[in-house]
Amino acid sequence: MRESDQALGRYVLLRLILLLCVFFPIGSSFSFGGRGIGINYGRLGKNLPPPDIAVKLITSSRIKHVKTFDMDPVVIQAFTKSNITLSLCIPDEELPALASDPTRADLIVQRSILPFMHTTKITSISVGNEVSMMPDLAPHLLPAIKNVYYSLKKFKIHKRIKVSTTHSVAVLAIRSPPSHGIFQESIAGPIMKPVLRFLNKTQSPFMVNLYPYLTYKETSEVPLDFALFTAKPNLYYTDPNTRFVYTNLFDILVDALNAAAASLGFNNLTLVVTETGWPTNGHENDYAASLQNAKLFNQGLIKHVMRVPVVGTPMRPGVPVMVYLFALFDEDLKVGEPTENHWGLFYANGSKKYELGLQKHGVLHRTKLANGENKFSLL
Repeated sequence: MRESDQALGRYVLLRLILLLCVFFPIGSSFSFGGRGIGINYGRLGKNLPPPDIAVKLITSSRIKHVKTFDMDPVVIQAFTKSNITLSLCIPDEELPALASDPTRADLIVQRSILPFMHTTKITSISVGNEVSMMPDLAPHLLPAIKNVYYSLKKFKIHKRIKVSTTHSVAVLAIRSPPSHGIFQESIAGPIMKPVLRFLNKTQSPFMVNLYPYLTYKETSEVPLDFALFTAKPNLYYTDPNTRFVYTNLFDILVDALNAAAASLGFNNLTLVVTETGWPTNGHENDYAASLQNAKLFNQGLIKHVMRVPVVGTPMRPGVPVMVYLFALFDEDLKVGEPTENHWGLFYANGSKKYELGLQKHGVLHRTKLANGENKFSLL
């Protein structure tokens, strides 16, 4: 998640206020394939539990899918025989060299993929994280993606491991009505269309990080309940063009992205929400950022995504959506807004903040050793 998500510009905010955020009661005119719940495993924090304990915490929470922010073999090794799928990420700074030198991709695959092929469920690699709107890195994006893909193909594992890149929701110029969703003009043609063409050709997921919390904070017009999946039946939004009815903000954002992809000619991409969540703390006067709201959002999201039969979104009914919650731990070394340090399901010491609704067990015990180091064990 980047600061660009928190301030998309006056134009986008005005469009949101004018087009999205007027809500009326009933009776008025306003009326990867597969699904699953994953979690983001970041490590920008002091005294976080080591990877092997993190795996035990994830397992105890009955989460079967994990997304990382690097290709660290130590982390990958910790997931050996865990039956948890891994979505890995090549750090942004590696893109320029990776784009110009195919052997760099071979080295990454040989170091971080091949040794674990028979013991770890690696399903995808994101080449960079939210770089599509970075002028210095965006031109390197597609060449880097292709070099990673060709390396996987060389080792005959390209059908098992998909290659993509994660985008910020800031790639959208218009989010509402969702049927009018389009990408920012500066990147639609030169960046997004070629990347989406590659994803379509290789049947790889369209990865997007989206945060209803940030959209809620950008305008006072969105009711909090609508963002938290707790809206009553008389609170909904009707797309004036399609007449599709939306009962939560998450679906609006997902369908705006689906519409933006369709506007470039890609109607059947598999959209994966690679980051979403709600902070448990923030500025002193930020009453939306609270543990209770984080619990409501994540539990509501899980119920929505995992409902049987599959609901999908109004624009794509019955089509499942894979979602990765952000994040596993609070990370106190992250910079930016105060909320940046408070997105975790677990505190930095490994204690759980609240239940997701997927489990009823799993307690981390921390012992202080004589030398000052911490010893972790799962009880």
